[in-house]
Amino acid sequence: MKQGLKTLLYSSIGFRLIKLLKFVYTPPIKYAKKLRFKGVFNVKTEKGNSFKLYNNAFLLETHIFWLGIDNYQWENKTREIWCDLSTKSNTIADVGANVGIFSVLAKANNPNAQVIAFEPQPNIFEILKKNNAISNTSGSVPFFNHGPNTFSDNNTTSGSLNKTWRPIDQNSIYVEAITLESYINTNNIEAIDLLKIDVETLEYEVLLGYGSFLLKHEPIIILEIQSKEIGSNIDSLLTIDLYLYYSIDESQGLVKIDVLGTGEDNNYLLCPKSKIHLINSLIC
Repeated sequence: MKQGLKTLLYSSIGFRLIKLLKFVYTPPIKYAKKLRFKGVFNVKTEKGNSFKLYNNAFLLETHIFWLGIDNYQWENKTREIWCDLSTKSNTIADVGANVGIFSVLAKANNPNAQVIAFEPQPNIFEILKKNNAISNTSGSVPFFNHGPNTFSDNNTTSGSLNKTWRPIDQNSIYVEAITLESYINTNNIEAIDLLKIDVETLEYEVLLGYGSFLLKHEPIIILEIQSKEIGSNIDSLLTIDLYLYYSIDESQGLVKIDVLGTGEDNNYLLCPKSKIHLINSLIC
């Protein structure tokens, strides 16, 4: 019975039924989140931007479908800051893009920007294409995630090149990795203005692989930092006179800090002093 219902919802007929239901009635989220589907739907933001998003019966996209992207309580301030900075950037890189929601938001807010998205997990990358891994080394490397069927049907946001990260019920595959430095050289990227990194504890390695371009480009960086140790490693790559550090408080905004990895939430913004004018309106 349960499998039959899932088969129906994942079909084109099921998707049409889902859209019809939403047109006349939105069930409570505890029920709506179970009504997952496969198909493309339109997303509208409060600022009037719109874009299409493909849902492969994943939870995040299902929430966005039923609640709307501005009403879903998920990294609200991070998304707001990202969208604001996207309008001020020419080249944007999203490392650990998952299905590409941040990438699509950047393009929706700034259609003229060049947006480069990287996602190593194959089944997630296929969804990203409908809407490559980055490390400090190049070549074939093991990529880890947890849970049943996570490399085929399911989606989690905890995939990592770090084997020690969430090891329970862990599985792995091999993926091709490249450094940002190599990608920039190969594709003649003049400069990255805005960089997001969410790679489940390997943020330092991504920045290490940025090489000499890190201080040359001086990008504004939004990234996740899971511990003070990771924060200290990242700090070692930056010049103290060059960057300012902010914790992203998901209820307030940017809060100035001196030590990375000490914020209330795990998301941070690193801003070159030369670009402080771009974030002044976002600081608490």
